[in-house]
Amino acid sequence: MKLVEIDCPVCSCKKYKVVFPDTLGARPPVFGYKWVPEIRKMYRTVRCLACGHVYCSPRLENMYQYYKDVEDEGYLHNEPLRTETARNVIQTIQKFAPAGRLLDVGCSTGDFLQVAREYYQVEGLELSHWALEVAKHRGLTVHPTKLNQITGAHESFDIVTLWGVIEHLEYPKSELERVNRALKMDGIVCFWTGDVDSFYSKLLGSMWWYRLGQHIQFFSWKSMDHLMSDCGFTRVYKGVYPYVISFEYLGISLSRYFLIGRLAKILFSLAGLRKRRFVLRKSDEMFGIYRKVRRV
Repeated sequence: MKLVEIDCPVCSCKKYKVVFPDTLGARPPVFGYKWVPEIRKMYRTVRCLACGHVYCSPRLENMYQYYKDVEDEGYLHNEPLRTETARNVIQTIQKFAPAGRLLDVGCSTGDFLQVAREYYQVEGLELSHWALEVAKHRGLTVHPTKLNQITGAHESFDIVTLWGVIEHLEYPKSELERVNRALKMDGIVCFWTGDVDSFYSKLLGSMWWYRLGQHIQFFSWKSMDHLMSDCGFTRVYKGVYPYVISFEYLGISLSRYFLIGRLAKILFSLAGLRKRRFVLRKSDEMFGIYRKVRRV
């Protein structure tokens, strides 16, 4: 396995400072979201001295290939939560693009697409063979390819979405340039990812929940605006991702913090809250929409 040094994926600067040391070595990280301690082992994390973007370098070459074999049966249990979240998200997207063709990059099992097809003509991209089969079983049009391999995609979409995807991309600038070419003029790209300059990131440091081995890009609004501008987009919406969660799932998520997680599970169970759902709006969950203003 080969590790490769990376210049800043946003501005190409070669100068950086180390934020966190390597804990993974020349091995692939844990893929998927089932909580195991090894999921936190990461490549060295650095911050660009020019634009401030945070990313992993050196890291494994051609990481995208490993997503083809990812399976996560536990992921299916939270489908109702993701469906409710998608309905909240769609309400915002509708304000900027009420109709048209939508492409969901990294669509997984198709939860967002199932909601979006009530409003748009939809299709998705997904590398995981397991997730692809689940999505197709739901009657969705999903391609097992990367964005640059879709035939006839040039300026054919009105909306491209990337939910929890951009933090996985090896070369996000190249991918956003492809998104630009796939979108019609005035089309929009929507994303959700963690904010590395947020209060929670600074408070938790190496224990921040977005610090997982499979995450190799850590954006802030500053670095995202920089990247999007270079790729022909301008920001039209800055918000917080309206993630619908249950107290039961919150307890599972908090279990990575040991004592806090155990106490939360006991409290939620005693209070009869486990199945109750609510919208969790955390300031480190970036939800942005950018409009295409020029071709690249």
